[in-house]
Amino acid sequence: MSVHVHLATNEADYAALGALVREYVEWCRARFAQDVWLINEALSHQSLDRELESLATRYGPPGGKAFLARRDGEIVGCGAYRRRSDEYCEMKRLFVPDRYRGHSIGRKLCDAIIASAREDRFKLMRLDTAAQMSEAVSLYEAIGFKRCAPYNDYPERLMPHMVFMELALDNG
Repeated sequence: MSVHVHLATNEADYAALGALVREYVEWCRARFAQDVWLINEALSHQSLDRELESLATRYGPPGGKAFLARRDGEIVGCGAYRRRSDEYCEMKRLFVPDRYRGHSIGRKLCDAIIASAREDRFKLMRLDTAAQMSEAVSLYEAIGFKRCAPYNDYPERLMPHMVFMELALDNG
């Protein structure tokens, strides 16, 4: 069946986004159980609990946009971006649960997020992820993201585990 990506616009959409972000956290803790300190410290540094209380404010207009992917009416993935300056935005919270992988859902979400950021006239999109997230890094590289210098300040012991990437959005 086909996957449809749509913009989060209402309370139910943001509740679904929150549920997927919580599932992502649990997935990370299970997958990287041997490095759970890394996951916990990164999410704590990002103030994830506060973020989950204010998803519509953090990722809704005018400062950002959140997207949900649906297949047969079921939500199968999410992603968002937020304004960091007039020039660039940051991709955040891209996640497709294991049970839905293998259908290019992550790629479709990325395409929608990037297209929307271009429409919003950002010149650059950045993201960060853990180096251990090899599938994510491969997807971002396949889309055209390049590694870049750190633009977020994480605690010193996390920095060796972080990958920072950016994608030029201007079409000229």
